[in-house]
Amino acid sequence: MPRQPTADAFLHTRRMTLRVLRPADVFDLQALGRDARVTSALLDAPVDDIASAAALIQTAERVHRERPGLGIWRADDARGFLGFFSLMAELDPHEVEIGTRLLPRAWGRGYALEGGAALCGHAFGTLGLPALVGLCDPANRSVPPLLSRLGFRPDGTTEQFGRPALRMRLPRAEWRGVRRRDQSAAAPAGT
Repeated sequence: MPRQPTADAFLHTRRMTLRVLRPADVFDLQALGRDARVTSALLDAPVDDIASAAALIQTAERVHRERPGLGIWRADDARGFLGFFSLMAELDPHEVEIGTRLLPRAWGRGYALEGGAALCGHAFGTLGLPALVGLCDPANRSVPPLLSRLGFRPDGTTEQFGRPALRMRLPRAEWRGVRRRDQSAAAPAGT
């Protein structure tokens, strides 16, 4: 069944549509936030109840208004809700962070790489941002190789929401699209 375009679609990839969050998304966001497999490696608090899901939607609306082109977008494939992707400058207004949170059914199927590449293309091609950063729990074994395939390089460690975070950075001049695993720009975490 092909995806139906919607008026609030933000980006289309080969298999996904990213669109603005709507109030009706609170239940999908809550379900995502209640999955222990999803929340185990988060740096921030899970969106695991209606109030926090509604607050996330309000944050997305505010960011879309104040910083057009940045925000949080719902991701759907032909089967429905997958999770969300984001480009946010909430912790430092001069630094935009790329992020995603996906349901386990999307893991290992290339959705994070596909959506991440679309957001990098948007950030550098449409918005002309000078760089993107990616942060993750230092123990996360999936995110650093994913970011590396997008061209991100290790950029030390930092703290986010009171927790240690591995920091990776991608300058616009180094964006070349998705790299093959053997062409990744960065070494795996812990090296």
